[in-house]
Amino acid sequence: MRKNSPQPTLDLEPEQPIPQMPEGYYSGDQPNPTLRAFVEQHLKEHPYDPETDDYAVPAFDRPIGEDEATKATAIYNMHPYWSKKPHGAIQAYVRHYTKPGDLVLDPFCGSGGTALVGLMEGCKAIAIDRSPAATFITKNYCTPVDARKLEAAFEELKARVKPEMDWLYATRCDRCGGSATTGYTVYSQVFQCPRCQAKLPLFDCKTAQSTTAKGAPKEIYVCPHCEVNGFREQIKTSSALFGAIPVLVSYLCDAGCKPKRDERRHNDDNPRKREYFEKCDLAKLREIEGREIPYWYPHDRMMHAPEDQMCWGVKWRAGTSNFRTVDELFTKRNLWALAAIRSGIESLGSDQRDRLLLALNGAVLNSSKLYRNRLDGGGGPTGTYYMPQESREMPAWTQVAEKITDQLRPASVSRTLVVISTQTACDLSSIAANSIDYIFTDPPYAGKVQYGELNFVWEAWLGLDTHWHDEEMIVNEVRGKSEADWADGMRRAMSECYRVLKPGRWISLCYHDTSEGTWALLQDIMAEAGFLPDTSATALFIDTGQKSYNQLTADKVNKRDLVINFRKPKPGEAAAEVIITGSDDERTIHEKVIAIVLDYLSLHPGVTKDRVYDEVVSRLVRAGQMERHNFEELLAEVAEGIRPEGADDRAPARWFLKGAGSEDAQEAETAREAASAGVLLSFMERHLAGHPENDGVHYSDLFEAYVYGGHEKPRRPLAEWLPDFFPRTDSGTYRLPLPEEEDRLKAIRQSGATRNIKRYVTFLEQELPIPAGERPEPATLASWIRHCKNAHQYAWGRLLFERGGFDLDRLSEEAAVDAQEDYDTCGRELRKGASSEPARGGPGDKATKGRGDKAKKRKQGDLGL
Repeated sequence: MRKNSPQPTLDLEPEQPIPQMPEGYYSGDQPNPTLRAFVEQHLKEHPYDPETDDYAVPAFDRPIGEDEATKATAIYNMHPYWSKKPHGAIQAYVRHYTKPGDLVLDPFCGSGGTALVGLMEGCKAIAIDRSPAATFITKNYCTPVDARKLEAAFEELKARVKPEMDWLYATRCDRCGGSATTGYTVYSQVFQCPRCQAKLPLFDCKTAQSTTAKGAPKEIYVCPHCEVNGFREQIKTSSALFGAIPVLVSYLCDAGCKPKRDERRHNDDNPRKREYFEKCDLAKLREIEGREIPYWYPHDRMMHAPEDQMCWGVKWRAGTSNFRTVDELFTKRNLWALAAIRSGIESLGSDQRDRLLLALNGAVLNSSKLYRNRLDGGGGPTGTYYMPQESREMPAWTQVAEKITDQLRPASVSRTLVVISTQTACDLSSIAANSIDYIFTDPPYAGKVQYGELNFVWEAWLGLDTHWHDEEMIVNEVRGKSEADWADGMRRAMSECYRVLKPGRWISLCYHDTSEGTWALLQDIMAEAGFLPDTSATALFIDTGQKSYNQLTADKVNKRDLVINFRKPKPGEAAAEVIITGSDDERTIHEKVIAIVLDYLSLHPGVTKDRVYDEVVSRLVRAGQMERHNFEELLAEVAEGIRPEGADDRAPARWFLKGAGSEDAQEAETAREAASAGVLLSFMERHLAGHPENDGVHYSDLFEAYVYGGHEKPRRPLAEWLPDFFPRTDSGTYRLPLPEEEDRLKAIRQSGATRNIKRYVTFLEQELPIPAGERPEPATLASWIRHCKNAHQYAWGRLLFERGGFDLDRLSEEAAVDAQEDYDTCGRELRKGASSEPARGGPGDKATKGRGDKAKKRKQGDLGL
């Protein structure tokens, strides 16, 4: 919540006419029937003639910095949305690629940033999304606001609901005894001390200094009652939960006390404050709990979870909290307030209904139990349904008022010609071929953001369709959505984008996935569609300067959004280079198919033959057809099929590269990794020289340097081979190796340990028989576990110890102790990683301070490159 939250006020110029929207521009949660006529009318006004077309705009070629990509705007704050892009950043692209009157498309519109910017720049716009919540938000963003009417409607709404809001949040001031209003209430989860068995809220626990397994400092929670010889009993937040209780109330005195705001706690040292906490604050909550909410509110089961199960792990993935229905996300007081406000909006009968509902919907999540309590304020949800151990109940009415204030500062829209359609991007048949002038979009990448699940609460409150998720283009294993489904959906969507885009025009894709496997697949998909890629060697990105906790600290999270530009070739211009053409001879086909198989099985060992075949076929963009028997012969040259133990001949075999591949292929792969490491070494030295305060370099920075390095990429993912060259700090960054570490890393690379570990782990995970001669000796297995710990591959390390046939008795006593400690570390780190809430204080890896300067002195030859 913003400090000193403003009430809606107007300081308007003399009344100006409000631009009128075209009839039927929005169709709720259904496909828009006016879309076809809208496009046809545009083509009548601006027909495309390839003979006279002179469009020749070059690729956008500069990164977007913090000045253009700021999120600190009223437009941006009108309504939250997952991975929303700053409007100023999109504006730079639209200005570059279009002129007034052009038609702009976003087939994955989200909150409608592209459409809004298109209208601001004098273009026409089409916004498409399968989520009804997304198109509802887009509709309101793109509709010019009549600020006077909106303020009048808000004042009428306030008059209707104010008495109920005053009652819900009423309390008393413990200083003067007069009336007061609850500012916010903190709830804390209760845990049990394993020593004294006391049940106490985490809020009451003290913090103490401890150390990680590597000796780095960290803060832990300790029982305030238990202290024996200086030892304090740790309270682990991964232990059993006993419910959340109110522990602190911040209130505002209505009777004139200075300062107006004060607070009290359930265990306050001041007896008067404790008394008021009990008799005013808790009494009010008990009064509310004892009554029925007299208004409708959503009872929808999250993603339609079964009655007897929590929703997480059943039908959705966007969080790990144990709630089943939408209403369980809210305290009863805030649920009551939101329901009363919604009822008031519906009873107004105002033409500002959707604007008021937008404000309500924009306030829903910050009014829920997802809102975290922090020492320096609070924070709303950041892309998961995670209920924090300490939450802050923010009064719903205040949140709604803030969203209304943001709407009273509208964007300047020069045109209102827009159509918004709730439909899949895989079928754009209502849009004529060669009709779109520019596409800017941010498609879903694999399973990074679970848009459908995250939008579910909004759609439930709006009464929109919540049963559309089978059509969502996302990776979600619990709902049967695989990477293959995502790739197929992207192929269809990009093929449609290619069809509707005018020749010579551009499509800009925001990319926010740190997997170079997805990066390569995306480029294949765009090539299959026929697009030409921009060949710039410089990374284009949108850098907002405002980062979430995960963006700043997590290992595999992009700190910026990369942007990739592709162009549809003009008539007679060569299309994108394909993998196999109809003119390739048998030897060329042989070599290219082998390369695809090697690539795919390196990334996905242990898949069935049909998955390998699907990958080969999907990348064989050529005339003609490859015969199945040829594929099997080629597959058998470099791979072997292994069936699970006890399975009959009908069970599908799991395919692995023979050994680590041929000796020549292994040497070539090693050389590619060494060359890539050399590129990253140079980048890290430059980066650390410019940022001497940093211990290491964030993965996303390395990923950008790797992708744009202009060298041949290894088959293995960057994240897999990176620890073979560069140690990782406890804070999740990568640093240059110290002289004494290089021999160990060089030995790991020469032995191919990471490849061998991955291969062996795959056998264990799929319960396949270990091929003769491939079961490692105990000493080798111990070294593998140590490598997994150092490389932060904790799941692999634990699996090797528990299921790898490890025999501690065959090791020396010292080696057995070391192996046990490495295994314990892997287990601890996995348990720690299961909690998505960072510990208070969040100390960095102080143990590596100063190493950067020392390691920078190393020459490139020290890496054995």
